[in-house]
Amino acid sequence: MRTRSLAGAAASALAISLLAGSPALAHDAWAAGEGQESARDQSDRHQGNRGDDDRYHGKQKDRDRQQGIRVTTTADTVDAGPGDGRCADVHEECSLRAAVQEANASGGGTIELSKGTYLLTLRNGDAAGEDDSATGDLDIRAEITIKGNGGTVDAQGIDRGFDVLVGGWLSVRDLTVTGGVAAGTGLPASGGGLRNAGTLEVQRSAITGNSAVRAGGGIEASDGSTTTVSWSRLSGNSTGDGPGNGGGLHLTGAGTVDVERSAVTGNTAASEGGGLWNSGLGTMTVDRSIVVGNTASGAEATMGGGGLFQEAGESGTLVVTRSAIKDNVADGASGSGGGILNDQGTLLVDRSLISGNSATRAGGGIEANVGTTTLERSLLTGNSTGDSPGNGGGLHLTGAGTVDIDRSRVTSNTAAAEGGGLWNSATGTMTVTRTAVRGNSAPVGPNVFQDGPGSGLTVDGETVPATP
Repeated sequence: MRTRSLAGAAASALAISLLAGSPALAHDAWAAGEGQESARDQSDRHQGNRGDDDRYHGKQKDRDRQQGIRVTTTADTVDAGPGDGRCADVHEECSLRAAVQEANASGGGTIELSKGTYLLTLRNGDAAGEDDSATGDLDIRAEITIKGNGGTVDAQGIDRGFDVLVGGWLSVRDLTVTGGVAAGTGLPASGGGLRNAGTLEVQRSAITGNSAVRAGGGIEASDGSTTTVSWSRLSGNSTGDGPGNGGGLHLTGAGTVDVERSAVTGNTAASEGGGLWNSGLGTMTVDRSIVVGNTASGAEATMGGGGLFQEAGESGTLVVTRSAIKDNVADGASGSGGGILNDQGTLLVDRSLISGNSATRAGGGIEANVGTTTLERSLLTGNSTGDSPGNGGGLHLTGAGTVDIDRSRVTSNTAAAEGGGLWNSATGTMTVTRTAVRGNSAPVGPNVFQDGPGSGLTVDGETVPATP
């Protein structure tokens, strides 16, 4: 009884602390930049001793980078002479685009913005596909830090905002990226706000109001990339239907994504992963964050994941720790996993709150298929399913997967048909230990349901008989 009481108290405290400390309420603290330093910054500070000549030239470059490139105009103009050591257009002004071109040509640097709006106006035209920041999005080829100081980059729908190329490294701080669009078909139609094929750090920033036809309305992380989002907000981003995955952020291939102390809210995906989508080869960690009010509208039973989606794949791993997954929706005709959908990957939810999510078909809180799903010290409460057919209000296991639930609470979930709290398939294995499963509702099996002729559902060592 003590373990259960502590779990409930901890989950309630978690929800309050997450909402109180959300990035939307902490913007002033980000702007102050207190205690924030990237791993790259730390590395740069400790490099040295490469020989007399290299030391001299290295110090000169470091001095230039420390001084930074200060943008002096919000106009969208090109650099008159990239690589000449000066950020200047034909009017002797330094624009954001010119600064990026100069930094790329000079091997990297730090760009300083003011608290204004920087509109991207130079359309691609005949130069579609160029990667030198001359038109369209801002291409990152070197190691570049952009200190936004509360500024906004608005792509105005002409292209995405930023494109980090293979080998490129971009850190954006205290910056809003909006109005980005990734149009067309296939892989190029990914990453409305930012596309990352190298290394991307988003700190104390907002990626909002961007869209992509294929995937990654806010951010697309490509195969082999590393992406970190911290103390930031991914909100109001969307994908089209080609296929339409990862409204807030999408990872393609074997990359790594870390979302820390951030808010993922109000994003939409036409198919899967309204908030975040992890590939079957990728590793994604969501820590001390809130994923709230996102929607995925895929019509099939293996589509949905209103908040989070894990693709099928033996090495695909999604870890959620000390976070709140709330009020997300999988509203397709047979949409599953209102909060989270794990389709044949590995999912770990630890010390987290899964609450108020809904799905049309099954798994109001969590939908699991083949694969491994683990809940530890977490609260699964107030989730629901529709009536198509409406099974597993809290958690639903469809295939021959494995679910382990330990030291958690499953309460006040509802299902239109079977298994208000938990629903286990005939071929699945679901093990529940030291967990309170009560106060859930469904016409059949209000708390737990074992689909016949299976016998894989056990609660504290006792087998739950199949429902006739």
